[in-house]
Amino acid sequence: MKLGTFMMPLHPPEKSRTEGFEEDIELAVLADELGFAEAWVGQHHTLGWEPIPANDIFIASVFPRTKQMRLGTGVSIVPQHHPANIAVRLAYLDHLSRGRLNCGFGQGGVPTDWELFNLPDPKTQGLMTVEGIDMILKLWQAQAPFDFKGEYWHIKIQNPIPELGIGELLRPYQQPHPPIAMSVIKPQSLAACMAGQRGYIPISTNLVPVSTLAEHWKTYRAGAQEGGRTPDRKEWRVARSIIVGRTQQEAWELARRGAFVGAFKYLITILRSLGSLNLLKHDPELPDDAITPEYMLENQCVIGDVQGCIDKLSQVYEQTGGFGTLLMISHDWDDREAWRGSMRLLAEQVVPALPTL
Repeated sequence: MKLGTFMMPLHPPEKSRTEGFEEDIELAVLADELGFAEAWVGQHHTLGWEPIPANDIFIASVFPRTKQMRLGTGVSIVPQHHPANIAVRLAYLDHLSRGRLNCGFGQGGVPTDWELFNLPDPKTQGLMTVEGIDMILKLWQAQAPFDFKGEYWHIKIQNPIPELGIGELLRPYQQPHPPIAMSVIKPQSLAACMAGQRGYIPISTNLVPVSTLAEHWKTYRAGAQEGGRTPDRKEWRVARSIIVGRTQQEAWELARRGAFVGAFKYLITILRSLGSLNLLKHDPELPDDAITPEYMLENQCVIGDVQGCIDKLSQVYEQTGGFGTLLMISHDWDDREAWRGSMRLLAEQVVPALPTL
């Protein structure tokens, strides 16, 4: 099994922004040294807990500090950017890394971000996302003159001067384009269906129970069948919040104090505001007030010593039917040495003992 990380990132709002950003870079460098295959970096504009507003800039900073790990946008939020801007910035990153870039696309789920950009309702944003992705793919292959007219964007260059390179768009280093991924949250996710139809990488969130992860794959597989594709479980990424300690007690003490448990209080609040607490429930009959940070630690996280984490992750693997890459959610390093130790144990002792496809 391959190992990667998904960096929302998660830092308490009261923490120094500069310190948090430096920590994020250090985490990425350590992941590369430990042999992590990839890192996906989130993007939000109005969240103190998830403070990276420009994941492409962060990725550009990390590329020269790492040697082998692939880096990806997790995700580029399409309705919040012009597709032409996304297309050329990601193409540039792909060249700077000589093809170590992955591209995740999505619509975002933060009401204050929607308000900031004066965006329409979520359903319309979903349609904007699909159109925007199609525009980006066209731009990565376009040669002016061209005229792409959609419902939400009209992108054209009609008067190029080819002999002088005027009107020429930068194409990605990887051809026809870098690997594309979509994040998956809901059981019958439209993103999962679209990813299956088009052969994109599915990335399943860390917030849902294992039973929902299994539904993600069913939805993705159905989309692949509709698109005439054969889905490959090796492409599936599954994210989990993980703490590996030298002992069970050490791991749970780290989990129940400070930023780790605080992050789940924040995430529950966000999902409650969206009316989406059902996504977190392993039993739909559970009352909303049963969804607490402790519930998340017990049900959605992997916490324990080396053997305990091997056992729990093996159960996740078996119950989902198998996946190719485990994505460790990055959490705030409120205990720097404990978190570095957890990553090392995960990479060197836990993941090598897990089943593989």
